[in-house]
Order: sequence, then C-alpha cells, then structure tokens
Amino acid sequence: MKQKISLVLVAFIGLFLLFYLMEDHPENISETNYWKEDWKSIQYNPPKSDWCGNLVPSFAEFPMVFRKISRGWNEPALYTVTTLVNGNNVAYEGNYNVKNSFSELSVLKTKLIESSSQEIKKTYCLGEFSPSLSLSEENGADIKFQPNKRLLFGKKIGAEEGRIAVLVNDEIIAPYQYIIEKFRTPVSNFREKMYVTMSEGYIQELKFIGQGITVQVENRAKKNQYNVFVNEWSRTTGERIVLPPDVGNQWETVVKGLKVEFYPDEVGAPKFPSLTETTNPEAVLEITISGGNKIRLSLFPVWESEQGRWRPVRRQFPPYFDESITWMKEESFQNLVNAVMKVKSASRYERPNQKIQ
Repeated sequence: MKQKISLVLVAFIGLFLLFYLMEDHPENISETNYWKEDWKSIQYNPPKSDWCGNLVPSFAEFPMVFRKISRGWNEPALYTVTTLVNGNNVAYEGNYNVKNSFSELSVLKTKLIESSSQEIKKTYCLGEFSPSLSLSEENGADIKFQPNKRLLFGKKIGAEEGRIAVLVNDEIIAPYQYIIEKFRTPVSNFREKMYVTMSEGYIQELKFIGQGITVQVENRAKKNQYNVFVNEWSRTTGERIVLPPDVGNQWETVVKGLKVEFYPDEVGAPKFPSLTETTNPEAVLEITISGGNKIRLSLFPVWESEQGRWRPVRRQFPPYFDESITWMKEESFQNLVNAVMKVKSASRYERPNQKIQ
C-alpha cells in the first residue's frame, strides 16, 4: 500500500514539474526585439527628487534632446545634443554616447514582456518621478514626443543585475541597464570634444583665412596595398605646388588634434564672457571631408584669465547645424597657425626617383 502511495506522489510531482516547465515564464523567455524603429530624436528627462530608485551616482541634471540628422545617401549621419540650461538652449555635436543610444533604442532588446499593474509599478518605482526617454521619428526644431513612445525607468529586476524594469505603453519590459546608466554622468559627457571627427574617409581639403593670409590645400589620397589612405597634399593658393608629405600631414595632424577645452556651462569652467552677435572671427578654418561633408571653425579673438589664455570657437556643419560657443586653448590656435605658415612657405616637393627592381 505504501509503495502505491509513493508511486502516486512521484507521478503527481512529475506532472507538476512537466506543466511548470512547459508554461511560459517571463524569466525563461529568450531575448527578443521589443521593436525595430528608425528613431530620429530622443529626449532624456532626469528623475525627480521624489523618485524612490537609486539616485547615487546622480543622473544628468538637465533635460537633453538627441537628434540624428541624415546627410545624404551613403554618408554618415550627424548626431547632435541640445540641452536646456537655465532657460537657454545650448547645442553641440553628439559623441558616441548619443550615437549608441540611437542604436540601442532603434532595436530595443528585452527578456521580459508583461502587463503592468499598480503593484509592479510601486515595486519597481515606475511613475511620474522616474527618469525617462521619449522617442520620435521627427528631428526638426519643434518635436512632438508621443506618450506611448516613452520609456519610464525603474529599479533593477531581481537577480538580473544587468537589466532594469521599464514601463512603456502600459507594459513592463527589461532592456539592458546600460541604456539608462550612461545618463549617470554630466551633460558634457554627451558632447563631442574633438572639433574634427571622421568615421570614414579622409580630409580632402583644408582652407585657413586669417592673420592676413589665405592658405588652401587639397589632398588626393589613395589607398595602398593595406587598404589605408596615403595622403598626397598640394597647395592650391599662390604658386600651386605638390607639398612635402610631412608638411601637409603636420597641418592635418594639428587639425585632427584640435579639441574643446571647456563648454561655457561646464562645471569648473572659467567665467567666460558672452560673445556678441556682432563679434567677427579672427580666423576661419574650413575642412572638407571626402564625400563632401564640411566643418567650419570660426575662431574669435583671444581672452585672458588667471587660469590661462582662451579662444572662443563656433563650429558649424553647413548646411545642417551650428553649434553654441566652445573654448579652445590659445596654444592650440598658435599650433594651427604655425602649421599653416609652414604650408604657405613650403617649396615644391620633388618625388625621389623610384628604382626599378
């Protein structure tokens, strides 16, 4: 009799385990794409002080809007970030954090999809005080962000330390934590500090106007056997000549090394004066990238402080986007002028005769 009871219990437990394993549990769902969309804009809103999630380390303090601007067929998009600070908008080129946000949110991966409830929202601190990201297919001056395309972020989900709970369109999902964790940094960490960046191609043309001179060079770069571009610089102003490789390459190296030292709203920045609309630049540097995209740097008169000598710069991506003012070290500007003067005074380069092997 006892043996029969034992067999019945074993059978019952076996059936229970079978049905349990066959049932779809959220934690057993394999990773899936919640959506695939080509978003053009992302809006970040910081958490409110009343949010019951973890505010340490702190989130970026100010709202931000990321835009992805198409620059034509087969050309890399331009990413921008606009921040509202004390009622004023400041806008800059976005860096890899902005670009990666579009990649992560356009194909949003999750391992959990379930209907929300008040209990779940309370458990994961999901509500009006949460940090959030809103998405749109628009990228103009005025963007309408739809409520059903808004992601409210909450706490991490149990043992899934790499994921957090997100409320979107009245559903709970669990995308990767790094989508929101990158926003636990200052707003300046989303701005591109290098004045000239290229994801592909090469610098095709450089033109400097200022200091009483105009100097222009062009580059007819060709790929070598290792599929790497090799520069061939020519000066196109004054006497048109082929430049010694080191002279043209030095100007290119200086240009690629120019970087933003401070943003006016950056913590720790000197108390820079405002630049008036009537102030004329002291010099202009124009850069043309292979493929046709252009960057223009307007460099304004130097300003001195106890911390050093600085030069205000306005970067433009004609005809797509104009940045707010940034500040460069005067030393960097002088390095640029020195490289330009070497190009201006360079003699014709005579290529050495190639010996026939």
